[in-house]
Amino acid sequence: MFILCSVQIANGLNEIALLSLPEAYSLPVLMYAAPALHMSAKQTTELNVCWNMVFRRIFSYNKWESVRAVINGCGRLDVKHLILLRKVKFYRRIFLNNNYVLHKLFCAFLLTGSLYDSCMMSVFAVHTAEKIYVDFRSKMN
Repeated sequence: MFILCSVQIANGLNEIALLSLPEAYSLPVLMYAAPALHMSAKQTTELNVCWNMVFRRIFSYNKWESVRAVINGCGRLDVKHLILLRKVKFYRRIFLNNNYVLHKLFCAFLLTGSLYDSCMMSVFAVHTAEKIYVDFRSKMN
């Protein structure tokens, strides 16, 4: 909330410079445990709405206006895709970990399919991060 208040006061500054403040201080707090959590679609949407409000405040958009084009134009991702990207990186780090026990536990978890996550299978895919950016951009149309 502090970041949004300071953004409102700092009219006339470069928007990208203003965007770097919430990205450095607020976004890490929002995304702290996102890869390890199993969030519902509603929870993910609520986080996305919060993050979109930051863009609306900085770029002077109204609540009913979409900021998807602004997010894409800045080369950023929305929260839904940020969570996807972080999950892929989290799963890949676990899979490639040198710890034998952790690696085997993750493989067993992957094979049971008790909690199927589309990100889990992307551990084996090449260029997964680029595919997430492409998926976000394809939803622009």
